[in-house]
Amino acid sequence: MHEEILTDQELAMVTSIAATRTAVARGANVKDAKMGKKSGLQYDIDGFIGEYAFCKWKNIFVDLIPSPRSGSYDCLIKGKRIDVKTTRHQKGRLVAVLKDNPDVDTYVLAIIDENIVRFPGYAHKEDLCQKENIKNLGHGDGYALDQDQLKKFKQDG
Repeated sequence: MHEEILTDQELAMVTSIAATRTAVARGANVKDAKMGKKSGLQYDIDGFIGEYAFCKWKNIFVDLIPSPRSGSYDCLIKGKRIDVKTTRHQKGRLVAVLKDNPDVDTYVLAIIDENIVRFPGYAHKEDLCQKENIKNLGHGDGYALDQDQLKKFKQDG
């Protein structure tokens, strides 16, 4: 499993960009699709930490533009549209809302532990978004896969 270590400076930058993204999104009436109890801002910060760490690992440019987005992908690798899903729960699952997102091909799980972001695996949309994967984790129904159900990244990335 790959781990990406972020510096304090990177975390400060990511937090600032995420806060700006949140303000722009709420100002444009983009619905907050959070699936938990934390504030929308904290989910946006955590989400961008995962997205930034994944892009850093894959050596691709992270989208820094704070434009309103809803349901789009986070990054593009070899023509595949990637959505990075982030949690601070060390045994966290890869989760997605039930609403179909036609702009995503693959979902990646990122787990934050202080300044370390781990990537236990990924799932293609057609594997995650199946009726048998619908679960209620305490915040309504959504698609969910345990870490041991995810495809593993190859050693070289």
